[in-house]
Amino acid sequence: MSIPNFNPRKKVFIIAEIGNNHEGNFNVAKKLIRSAAKAGADAVKFQTFVTNNFVNLDHPSFGRLKKFEFTHQQFLKLKKLANSQNLNFISTPLDFSSAHFLKKNCKIIKIASGDNNFYDLINIFLEKNKQLIISTGMMNAQNVKNLIEFIFKKKGKEFLKNNLSLLHCVSSYPAEHKSLNLMSIKYLADNYKNINIGYSDHSIGYDACINAVALGARIVEKHFTLSNNFSNFRDHKLSLNPLDMISMVKKIRTVEMQLGKYEKVVQKNEKKAIFLT
Repeated sequence: MSIPNFNPRKKVFIIAEIGNNHEGNFNVAKKLIRSAAKAGADAVKFQTFVTNNFVNLDHPSFGRLKKFEFTHQQFLKLKKLANSQNLNFISTPLDFSSAHFLKKNCKIIKIASGDNNFYDLINIFLEKNKQLIISTGMMNAQNVKNLIEFIFKKKGKEFLKNNLSLLHCVSSYPAEHKSLNLMSIKYLADNYKNINIGYSDHSIGYDACINAVALGARIVEKHFTLSNNFSNFRDHKLSLNPLDMISMVKKIRTVEMQLGKYEKVVQKNEKKAIFLT
């Protein structure tokens, strides 16, 4: 068993975001994990929540979320399966009890855009020096700065360098291509050089993910489903199916190879041409 190291500075880290696309079916969740592994992803990502701690009983989505909810034991089994498939297991906590469960059982934690200013939740993972990936949807430049200053005051410069990753994200489902503003990736990378910068995509297709890598994204998170017509649940339409995930992973690896290093040198295959001119 060889789980890919979380080291985005050496290799673009690709996350297949299963989220709730299993719709509470444990066998579907297992199929999604195996399919993500075949596609070449580095990690799968779920959402962990206790519905009663997350939304009110009279909330329109309560019934659906309750159906989607997995037990902690099921998550542990999914983690074991993911690791056996050479995948990192990541999840997003949506309530405090789930956060404490993940704190004990996951090395990498993803904080959703809806909680990127929920410092009490974030602090749970700072205390344990977890790898923390935070989406920056609905944030402006000052909001990002405030978040980083909060983490810096708590943990210092080394934590920012070694344990924090920020993902540019547009919190719209699906996000229109004209709203993606992928240059935000370069903005974040230029302003926070010691922090891993990536991209969490909610658009249709995967062109934006490829372009994000070309702009410097070192982490790519993309929703993943067995079929775009699996059900009427919103996320299936903006997800990649298994064939598209295979294609995206291959193209990201090609772009990554083509980008090379931040330098200007004579390439090996050019040296013969020097002597011929």
